[in-house]
Amino acid sequence: MTKLSQLPEDKALAIISLPYKAGLWVSHADDIDGEADDVNEMKAIERGVPALAELHAGSGLVQGVAAEIIRLKAEWGNWEEECFYVVKQAPDIMRDIQTEFGIAEAKEYRRFVMELGKMVAQAHSELSAFDAMGEDKKEGFLSGMVGKFVGGLSSMKDDDTGHPANISPSEKSALSQLSAALKVSE
Repeated sequence: MTKLSQLPEDKALAIISLPYKAGLWVSHADDIDGEADDVNEMKAIERGVPALAELHAGSGLVQGVAAEIIRLKAEWGNWEEECFYVVKQAPDIMRDIQTEFGIAEAKEYRRFVMELGKMVAQAHSELSAFDAMGEDKKEGFLSGMVGKFVGGLSSMKDDDTGHPANISPSEKSALSQLSAALKVSE
């Protein structure tokens, strides 16, 4: 798990849980459609973490964080309560990452978190038209959507603040706040 296992447990857990909490925070930014959007967005987080980690194969930090997020799935319910503080916690976590892992890894981590947030924001709009589908078809579509989203990320810049057109204004605002909170100081 790279250098993560050498950090104090509270710092390591903060770094590991931040991407998941950020995804939830974006999800909660636009909670007008009830439970259906939450289910789709949770599936986007669960599938998005390993799929996005593949894009960051050269980052030991992102690989370790993604593996730990999935391994600690039983903790996700506890992390949900903390998602509303993610923007406040992010600057301190980013400073810790820069200190322990360096600027290059901090940029990879930031990009991973932002990509996950954007994937969650798009999950509801991409899937809402398919709510009447059978579960097998919806699962296949979700996998395809995750693949399509991940494939489209290769041209994204490290400091990309552009947001897809098919997400709500409140999710765009949440993503902008998240982006500002995850700044990497050079």
